[in-house]
Parts: sequence; structure tokens; C-alpha cells
Amino acid sequence: MTKTIKSTIVTLAASAVLFLTVFMTTGYVSASANEVCDHVYVATEIAATCTEQGYTLYTCTECGDEKKDNYTEAKGHNYTETAVAATCTTAAYTLYSCADCGHTYTEQTENAKGHTFEVVVVPNTCTHKGYTTHFCIVCGYEYSDNYTDELGHDYKEKEIAPTCTERGYTEHTCEVCGDVYFDNYIDALEHNYEEVITEPTCLEGGYTTYTCATCGDEYIADYTEPNGHAYTETVNAATCVTYGYTDHVCNDCGDRFVTDYVAPKGHKYLDVLVPATPESLGYTRHICVDCNYSFLSDYVTSGDDGYIPEPEEPVIPEIHKHTYELQVQDDSQNMSLLVMRVCACGDVKNGYFAVTFTNDEGNVTESKETGNKIDYSEMYGQVIITLADENGEQLKTVVVTAKEKPVEPTEPDTPVVPDEPSEPTNPDEPTEPTTPDEPNVPDEPTTPNEPNVPDEPNADVTETENSGNGVAIALFVILVVLAVGGVAGFIILRKSRRRKH
Repeated sequence: MTKTIKSTIVTLAASAVLFLTVFMTTGYVSASANEVCDHVYVATEIAATCTEQGYTLYTCTECGDEKKDNYTEAKGHNYTETAVAATCTTAAYTLYSCADCGHTYTEQTENAKGHTFEVVVVPNTCTHKGYTTHFCIVCGYEYSDNYTDELGHDYKEKEIAPTCTERGYTEHTCEVCGDVYFDNYIDALEHNYEEVITEPTCLEGGYTTYTCATCGDEYIADYTEPNGHAYTETVNAATCVTYGYTDHVCNDCGDRFVTDYVAPKGHKYLDVLVPATPESLGYTRHICVDCNYSFLSDYVTSGDDGYIPEPEEPVIPEIHKHTYELQVQDDSQNMSLLVMRVCACGDVKNGYFAVTFTNDEGNVTESKETGNKIDYSEMYGQVIITLADENGEQLKTVVVTAKEKPVEPTEPDTPVVPDEPSEPTNPDEPTEPTTPDEPNVPDEPTTPNEPNVPDEPNADVTETENSGNGVAIALFVILVVLAVGGVAGFIILRKSRRRKH
């Protein structure tokens, strides 16, 4: 406020000096001009400014003489205030700006605040220096110092072996920053394929699978067509109660279908009459002569009352004691020996057997078996099987034929390459068959002489003889014509066949 008053006083003083100067100058000029010019003045209003007085300016239109009066005070500045805050590097101040003339000045209100730094330490790496960065969190100004040298890489080597499709190499990896580079390349190995042949079946084709023994890569090639079924037909005859049919079974895959069904024949019975006795019923046994099926009917008794009398004393049946015998049967198809202990009543007993196998080379193998099957499918050639019980007592010795021992394959001889086949010579052109001579046509038969006319009584006989001769001549002519036609047809047939050939 003090500065404003001082500025106003200075402005008024300057205005007073200017007024006195103009007044004195105008009075003098006017005095001189009055002597020579009748002034014609034009008035111009000059408005007061912030620092200058306002007045009325009179200017002579004849000689240009000027004079002023009606002075008004200077208005003084019309300041507006704007506060500017302090920053990290500049002080705070108030800006005064005159709204009328634009005059400005400032007054400081606060000192600069200074930077507020946050320190960030950047460590050195294999390829970059380390340093400390000072960052002002208020204005963003930053600078760096405390630099350290880069570390350099610390590589570790790793050998990568070549594969069938990829090169081998040495891998260098920095343990600090992970940087990687490669060198010492080795060529790829290429595949080492092994072949596995899948034979064709009846419905599916065969092929060869090639598998690399090194990396396992696999592909399939060399396809072959399916074999198709090879059926064996087995005719199963109809029985008394079952259908007959033809069974078609493929020898390779076991595929099966049935055709040619035949209805069952039905039983053909033989009737056997068994008469009744005082102790038993009588009946008729019907036995099928084809399948031995039987049934009983027509029961009769010997007594009048139709019942078999009960015995006075009950019959106590004897207690059956099992007596088992060892039964042995070779199942060569399944390469097993069927062994059973069977009683005459049909009861079967399974037990323990000590088994000794002796092959045709004299090698002995021992085993212990329970049940009713002794397997020898893993043996070769003639095998002697000796059976003993749990006490070591020898029960039976059986000779069986096991599977044939496989023969080691030999290297096949180098096949003889046949000579190149010679070019066949062209066959001679067939000669044209000679035309047979035309058959001789027999001469016309001569007309027979008229027979002598006999006497009247022999008229009947003569007529019969004349008619017989005429028939004979006609038959002869017909035979000759048929013979000529047959010969001609035969010749024509021969010619047509030769032309075809």
C-alpha cells in the first residue's frame, strides 16, 4: 500500500511540472501569434490515464498553435493480485497487474522449498554399469552418481548330444543374467530304423513298421492286400433230435458261418418187451437204433391186484466202497495229459502227482501238479512223463509227442539270375487247306426193262414184283442224295473251321 501512495505522488508531481511547462510555452507563443494570426482553435479532450493527467487540447487550425486547460487528475493504477506458490527452485510471490494499462510488479512472499530426493540404487550387471539415481518426488528432477563398472558374463557350458534329426552343440549360459549362445556344432546322426513286419490277415492288409532304435521315430510302409478267408467246410449230419448243417470255418482267423441246414431225422425205435415177474414190473423198452436214446412204457404186473408184494424182511443193500483206478488219456491237440482217478460207480477223485519229464535229449524236469491236467506244451520232441503219488510210489509212465523244435534259419543261397528270355520267332503262316475234290455223283439209275406179262392166272404175283422193284429204286436214289449232301456238308464244315483257325 505504501508503494501505491508513493507512485501516485510521483505521478502527480510529474503532471504539475508538465502543466507549468506547457502553460508558459503556450502564453508566450500566443502572445507572439496574436500579433500575426487570428487563431481559430479546435478543442480535443485528452482523457486521463493511470499516470498522466487528462485535459482539453486546443489546436489552431490556421497556424497550429496549441493550448491546454481543464486538467483532470491521473486515475492511478488499478492493480489485480495473483499469488504464485513456491517450487523446489523458485520463491513464492504476489504478482500485481494493472487491469487498465498492463503495468506489473512482484513482491516475494516465500523462499524456494528445495528438492525432496528419493534415492534409487541400480546395481551393475554383466553388460551395464551400476549407479545411484536421485529423483525428486515433487518436481521430477533427477541426477545420477556413484557409478560402478559392469561385471562381465560368467558362462557355464552344457553339451547337447546330436539326435537323429537335430545337430549337437555346446550351450553357454551365463549364471548371472541368463544370456545364452551356442557353438561347437555336430552333425545330426540320422535314423537307425528297425523293421517289424505285420502279416496280412483275412480282412486286414499287412504292412511293415519302421521304428528308429535311437529316437523312437516310426512310420509304416510296404502295405500288402488282405489274404481273404480260407474256409474249411465240415458237414455235420443231422441226428435224431438235432439239425444237420455245414460249418464253414476260416483256417486262419476262425471266422465261421453255417449253411445247408437239415431237419432232425427223429428217433427210430426198436421195441423190446420185458415181461413181468413176481418180483418186478414188466414194461416195454423203446430204444432208438441210431442214438441209443430209450424210454419205458406199458408197465404191467404179474399179480391180480396190480401191486408187487413187499418182501417180509427188508433187503439191506451192501455198502459200496470206492475203488479208484488211474485213468490216463493224451490230449495231443492241447498238449496236455488228462489224469483222473475213477471209481467203477463213476465217482472221480482228484489228487496230488509228482511229475517227471524226460525229453529226447535226456534232460529231466520235475514238478508237482494237482488237478487232472498235466501240461507239456513247452516241451519239444518225444517226452517221457512219469507219474508218482504223494508217497513217491510210481503210478504210470506215458510217452507223448510234444511240438517240434524250431529249426535255426540258414542263410538262403544266392538266387541264380535267369538268362534274358530270347525273343520268340514268329510262327509260320498257316497254309491254306486244300479244297477236297467234289464227290462223284452217281449215275442216274437205269430204268428196268418192262417185265414180261405173265398169263392171267399169275397177274397178282407180277403186280407185286413190279411194285417191289419200284420201291427199291426209290430208296436207292434217296440214299445216294443223302450221301452226296453229307459229303458236301462235311467239306463245308471243314472249310469254315479252318478259316476260323
